[in-house]
Amino acid sequence: MKSILLPYLLCITAANGQSPCDEISFVDRAGWGAREPTAITNLTRKPLSFYVIHHTYQPPNCYDDASCIQRVKSIQDFHQLDRGWADIGYHFLVGENGKVYEGRGWNRQAAHSPGWNDDAYGICIIGDFTVAPPNEKALNTVQSWIKCGIARGHVKEDHYIITHRQSQRPGYTECPGDGAFNVVNKWSRFCSFQNSGANLTANQTQISLALNFCKKELEISSSTSTHLFMPIILFQLLFIYFL
Repeated sequence: MKSILLPYLLCITAANGQSPCDEISFVDRAGWGAREPTAITNLTRKPLSFYVIHHTYQPPNCYDDASCIQRVKSIQDFHQLDRGWADIGYHFLVGENGKVYEGRGWNRQAAHSPGWNDDAYGICIIGDFTVAPPNEKALNTVQSWIKCGIARGHVKEDHYIITHRQSQRPGYTECPGDGAFNVVNKWSRFCSFQNSGANLTANQTQISLALNFCKKELEISSSTSTHLFMPIILFQLLFIYFL
């Protein structure tokens, strides 16, 4: 019995055959009535390494299908008609009804964050999170959609999560608001990289700087966690084994 039990206890994952994408209620462009883009530029360097989290600030929060669709349409109107962009700027938008709305999708370059549009997926939570955080429905949906991108091969397993304010020089934006930032910065793949605003050398990009920074930061974090928790895990396994 013990010889069977110990290998079982040491197994830390179990395949259940279900994709994280299956957990999401997804509304494609046709589903929310998207206008056609005026131009399309495809992403060419997939899988990508970053997600950048945003909030809309305006339009405000939405909690049901009809109001969320109205918000997404108004954002596309603003981006295309007022700013003159080819399409809505984000790759995906998430409402506090727990649904994902397709913006430019997995395969197209976006316009969510200067310097990052070729190398990071922009996910925007609909609403103002300057003070209060998004609700649990929205936060859970964003995290599931992040995993979905990995499962479908659009994003690297060793990806990093930052926010819009970090991607730009200090003072450029407060997006996604303190309410959202103070939740996102506790996620396991969050990276504290901050664009300093300093001039780059010929061989530097914000992405290259961020990759170097985030890799080191998360390696240190992972190493520290392993050293802290491994003795506890081993003790528990041995305790159960000798019962």
